[in-house]
Amino acid sequence: MPTLKLEAASAKRLVELLSTDDAFRERFLTDTAQAIVDTGHVPESDEALHDFVKQCCSNIKLADKDSIAKAQKEIFAMLTSGTGYNVPMLEHGKGAPRTLR
Repeated sequence: MPTLKLEAASAKRLVELLSTDDAFRERFLTDTAQAIVDTGHVPESDEALHDFVKQCCSNIKLADKDSIAKAQKEIFAMLTSGTGYNVPMLEHGKGAPRTLR
């Protein structure tokens, strides 16, 4: 299974844009690979990025901007550590801190 690990600056920019910018959110849904590159990410290869998007991002459903903003630290940690073996389970409204499982 392909993995994606972003540099800190790209991960930060991605989370910021997903939590604030409607046009970027739409681009992320329609052309995920290009949206990731637009954050400053330089993929190992175009093929690797497109394989990751094809296998791991085919049915993206974005949380609302406020939920993404509230979970910035958790999302940032996931994106900078690599997504190959982390499944984000960000509980909403449970009264407990969000955790990665």
